[in-house]
Amino acid sequence: MTDRLQVRLFDRHIGELGIAGEVRAPEDWRFTYAAEYLASVQPVALSVSLPLRAEPFVGAMARNWFGNLLPEGPVREAIAARLRIPVWDDFELLAAIGGECAGAVSIVPPDAPVAGPTDVSLDLEALLAAQGGETGEASLALMGTPRRLSLAGAQDKIAVVLGADGSIRLPVIGEITTHILKPDSLRIRGLRDFEAFGLALARAAGLQVAASSIVAVAGHKALLVERYDRHVAKNGDLARLHQEDFCQALGYPGELKYEAGGGPTLALCAHLIRQQLRLGPVAVQALLDWVIFNVIIGNADAHAKNLALLCGPDGLRRLAPFYDLVPTIAISEQLIERKPALGIGNAARIDEVSAADWQRFAEATGYAPRFVQRRVIELAGLVLHAMAGTANTLMEQGAGQARIEKAQIAINQNAQRLLASLQA
Repeated sequence: MTDRLQVRLFDRHIGELGIAGEVRAPEDWRFTYAAEYLASVQPVALSVSLPLRAEPFVGAMARNWFGNLLPEGPVREAIAARLRIPVWDDFELLAAIGGECAGAVSIVPPDAPVAGPTDVSLDLEALLAAQGGETGEASLALMGTPRRLSLAGAQDKIAVVLGADGSIRLPVIGEITTHILKPDSLRIRGLRDFEAFGLALARAAGLQVAASSIVAVAGHKALLVERYDRHVAKNGDLARLHQEDFCQALGYPGELKYEAGGGPTLALCAHLIRQQLRLGPVAVQALLDWVIFNVIIGNADAHAKNLALLCGPDGLRRLAPFYDLVPTIAISEQLIERKPALGIGNAARIDEVSAADWQRFAEATGYAPRFVQRRVIELAGLVLHAMAGTANTLMEQGAGQARIEKAQIAINQNAQRLLASLQA
């Protein structure tokens, strides 16, 4: 088994991740910044929760951050089974698939190859056709496993390269990917239509969100999301930006992304932006808009891993564009819980948030209550105004009419209820 991994950030070796003992428990993890990296010009900290220092980070402080880079649930189980790795062994999974993660971080064994074979097909259409054209839970994630691709989350997805001609292919090992491809879910049919609708509505309402479009790959509909953790460098080449989600920044393990399970609260998220990092009024406003928008569209699954920070080689952090905006109230309660992933006042359901809940939210997070209520009314109006046009555009792209109309009805009812509760 692997017990030592190199950690790279912006293509620079920054330190070593190690584990000791046969049990490989969380307390056995150890991350240490390299002395030469600390002494270099303008070193950038890997995380808010892992600041630059010579002393190693031991135990949960290290395990929580790096474990958040890995997939969850059925996707994780399928990858572990494919690689014959114990599903609980975060360290061995990182060694196997940590070469291309979110942001600019790369986790590699000391003897890992720097480039992949060039004599194999990378065309996604051809690869899917070769396996019968079927997509299902973890099928794309498994396809990326030999190329050491790791994307966090419980949904199937894969990092890809979008060509100038519109072709979609897998990267060679070490190549910078440009997009994330998310097939429809077998468990929640139409999930990608709902997600595309949520993202498009947010964009129409003026929120900064990841660019996305509905595409067909090997006859199957999927959502293609542009990677916002990429930018064009001064030399004209595509380059990575570093990303960490709020579980990582706050030091929580990924399994605690929900507040009810012991995870971060919106008050903690607001404190991170407002006091700890002092990101400024744009980020403070953006967090508020994220919370309000998710309530308007009825997204009960807006958890701490759906908020992220970006930073470049200069080390300056900012709030990342938003992603995974799904109107879950359009999905059966048998499949998705209605309780907000991050508490808003005392609301037990995402479609029952009241004026009193907004008052409690404002008090907990440091926003002026009247300002919050005015912004709820304003954003609800923008969403209602944009719905018809946004729905038509998505259906022209190939979104299912019945699903989009179902989401429209659910969002309209919830937004009207919110407006009535605040204007009473």
